[in-house]
Amino acid sequence: MYASVLLLALSPSINRRFHKPLSAVLLLAIALHSLSISIRWIRIDHGPFINLYEILTSNLWSNMLGVTVFYLMARQSAIIIRYLAPVILIMMAWMLVVPVYDSHLPPTYDTVWLYFHVITGKVFFTLLMISTGMALQSLVERFRGNSNEELAFGQASHALLAFSFVFESLMLLFGAVWAQDAWGRYWSWDPLETWAFATWVVVAFTLHTQVNTRYARLFAWLVPLCFILAFLTFYGVPFISTAAHKGVV
Repeated sequence: MYASVLLLALSPSINRRFHKPLSAVLLLAIALHSLSISIRWIRIDHGPFINLYEILTSNLWSNMLGVTVFYLMARQSAIIIRYLAPVILIMMAWMLVVPVYDSHLPPTYDTVWLYFHVITGKVFFTLLMISTGMALQSLVERFRGNSNEELAFGQASHALLAFSFVFESLMLLFGAVWAQDAWGRYWSWDPLETWAFATWVVVAFTLHTQVNTRYARLFAWLVPLCFILAFLTFYGVPFISTAAHKGVV
């Protein structure tokens, strides 16, 4: 259902004519997805935090919720969905081929800090994804010579990236408190922590380029790099690393 709506939303003419039906179907899809996650949560007695399937389905839910809210509130900028749709479609296709099995919550995950850490991480990733779409559209407008549109999309991208940076900082903070509570240390430089910190540094640098006129033209090129690093941090490192942060201990 997500896939069909996203493909329809890629066409500006369809988007304008069927805004209300598309919005209704998106909301229905999110409601059904929420129900599916809730049923699984009740059955296995913990949230979608552990294996790749659980993380993919929960992040797909949060990403689509963010895209839907954006579509409802900023329909005039819905053109950026063309850049977000391939990422979401890849995640959906990936979710269909990964093994689906029941997971067990490690004792170290039985803490309220897990929820703070996960929620702020999802908000960070969703805002960063939308910011990336805005940055890519600003590059398109630059090549077209539309300076006003380039400025508008660039400013929107910068604002969204700034908010995402706040939530990424909170994600790291809550993760450090959780680590102290679970393992007796705030930071250990395991692979996931290292990649998360590297992403934080790159996002901070990218924000700096926008306020420093000498490097302002780099901003729109750096935002997609931030997203690539975040994507690898969320979906790559946890599942190839043997460190304790992988969540199987």
